[in-house]
Amino acid sequence: MAVPYISIEHELRSSSSGSENDDDSDGEETFEQVVERGEDIQPYMFEPEAEDSDSQSDGDEGDVDPDGDGRLQNLDWCHCGHCTIMPTAKECRCCSEVREVQNRMEEENADCITTHPGFHGVCLDVWSLRTAYFGYRQKYGANAREGSLPEKYRHVAYRQIVRFCWEYVGKDVRVVIPACAVKKIRDTFPSESYRGFKLPRL
Repeated sequence: MAVPYISIEHELRSSSSGSENDDDSDGEETFEQVVERGEDIQPYMFEPEAEDSDSQSDGDEGDVDPDGDGRLQNLDWCHCGHCTIMPTAKECRCCSEVREVQNRMEEENADCITTHPGFHGVCLDVWSLRTAYFGYRQKYGANAREGSLPEKYRHVAYRQIVRFCWEYVGKDVRVVIPACAVKKIRDTFPSESYRGFKLPRL
């Protein structure tokens, strides 16, 4: 039988109250009351619930611009001069606004991640991307991303910049790639509908 999880806060509250059964416990059931009734203990059952103020994101407050300070209307947020407006305000991030990317840029005193000497070799060179794709396919097998050739190159290039700047982010962790890097990758590996050159097969 699995042992139910009980928070430390609940244990401390239970031990400090001892055997006293005060009825002014804000209407919350105790662990003992649930066990006495023979009910199942559910995960996080005795954890405090989040308050409404905790669940609001920065962009949901009253008169604050839901566009994230107008990022979808202009490029005032871009400091490197290579960004473009992205589909969402969250994606409108300059390389100078992302600490991990900024750290990589400082290594070479680059003004933009796209001008870093390693960016081209790691994220745009088709031979590096082909090699990275083989490793990606070996790891994910049938779950590896399929699509047109430019889509595959873009997908691997996005993975490469994450590896280049964040090194390792963990399973299912997503990060926002700076708009300037996304633009450079998209310009290098455009959609097949307007592709003007032939990419090597993966």
